[in-house]
Amino acid sequence: MKMVFLDVDDTLYRKGTGPFPLVNKKIDNNVMSRCRVDLERARRLRKEYIHTYGSTLGGLMKHHGVDPEEYLKDVHDVPVEDLLGPDEKLRDTLMKISYELIVFSNGSAEYVNRVLAALGISDLFSDRFTIEYMDFIPKPMPYPYLKIMELYGMTPDRCVVVDDRLPNVHTAIDMGMEAVLVGKGPAVPRASGINDIYEISRVLS
Repeated sequence: MKMVFLDVDDTLYRKGTGPFPLVNKKIDNNVMSRCRVDLERARRLRKEYIHTYGSTLGGLMKHHGVDPEEYLKDVHDVPVEDLLGPDEKLRDTLMKISYELIVFSNGSAEYVNRVLAALGISDLFSDRFTIEYMDFIPKPMPYPYLKIMELYGMTPDRCVVVDDRLPNVHTAIDMGMEAVLVGKGPAVPRASGINDIYEISRVLS
């Protein structure tokens, strides 16, 4: 039996319609404050850190001694419940999937739980594998993919990664996993492509 590892932000809801843009802005503000730089420099730093460490947090931990728990609490302090509401269509879509569903997100556990609760789908996921359980080493780095497979005793051929970000999908493919890219864009070799999450049952049937 396969397991489906689902991303959350911009995957379980349409890109740009949920809390992630606010999280992104909070990260900009966090970097500006901690590093005492303007917005332009903060964004350059973030780009450098993401390229090198996979995330802004990775660079801040390495070069500025940032406490990850404190950082995650700050950047995820956004009004999730004001932006997302129960999505019956999403719930019906996910319930049609016969495989076990696991959250696979670079977000914090507290934030992910708030998003799932707001969407009304918390009970459909058997577990949440979030940034804390990745030891703060995020997708698309190979480490969390290896760790999630080890945790659930899965081989790559039995794993399906569903994500909206190309780098995350490419890592899954490179590791021999099945991958589904969510969102409009060019086709990716060896990955299934869907316009939005509501089409997921078509590629997983």
